[in-house]
Amino acid sequence: MAEVADLQALGHVFFNVLGPIALLVGVGYLLQQRLQLDTRSLSRVVFFVLTPSLIFTSILSLEIDAGTIGRTLLFAAADMALMGLIAAFLARRWGYDNHLAGAFVVTAILLNDGNYGLPLNLFAFGETGFGYALVLFMFNNLVGNTISIFILAHGQNGLRQAVWRTLTAPVVWAMLLGFGARLAGVQPTGSFFTMLQMTGRSAIPVFLLILGMTLTQTRARLGNNPITRLTVLRMLGGPALALLLAHGVGLTGLPLAVAVLQASMPTAVNTIVLSNEFEASPTFVAGAVLFTTLASLITLPVLLLFLSP
Repeated sequence: MAEVADLQALGHVFFNVLGPIALLVGVGYLLQQRLQLDTRSLSRVVFFVLTPSLIFTSILSLEIDAGTIGRTLLFAAADMALMGLIAAFLARRWGYDNHLAGAFVVTAILLNDGNYGLPLNLFAFGETGFGYALVLFMFNNLVGNTISIFILAHGQNGLRQAVWRTLTAPVVWAMLLGFGARLAGVQPTGSFFTMLQMTGRSAIPVFLLILGMTLTQTRARLGNNPITRLTVLRMLGGPALALLLAHGVGLTGLPLAVAVLQASMPTAVNTIVLSNEFEASPTFVAGAVLFTTLASLITLPVLLLFLSP
């Protein structure tokens, strides 16, 4: 009976989490095939307007218990740093140029732990697990995006321009304004804040449409190529590293399960937005998002069964 219940639970996750994602990706793919839309312009709308709105409103709306998240944040920082170093070492060993090497590192550290990871954790571990997952999502989204902007800009423009483009990126200012307002006790209300929330929430479905549109440009296939290598690193190396680090920092029980599951997510959809903005191997990035997402249909159910109490 327990095995049947597990299969029913996973089937429910597939239908309610992956179904809507697959639908919007498919719509984006068909739109691009039929209408030949300007993907980069739409990506820039997301980069300059939708994502900053999402980050700003999320910072002001989150309820965070500082006493319970220290080890979780330590885990998140160590996992991102080590995964980034491993990816950078492998990219250099395989002789990738600056654009591809930067994209390889970014696709290894930016995770789809928001629109994929958050509902998966909520269903698997309830409201408490969702709270831990939200902390990890914010860390990866805020810190990961900042680091990723620097890496991709450095690959395109060199160190000086990379620093400048990082400091002037809208998402960085959204973080600063959000945390500044929270520390000052300023909480925007009324129609202005509602408008910002609506704008931010629209980012996730647009991410998925852009993914579908960008996938029309890739002809990725399995083999000895960067996409396959990234998929193996992200979807097999990621969970293994996460398990070691979670135990290493002292996480146990539910916090450990949520941390490992969040660190085992496929590459985030918004890496496509960043790669389009900085012209950093967007075809590779789209392929990495596609194949890590497909691989997650196998790796995450197995991992979830392993982590469930």
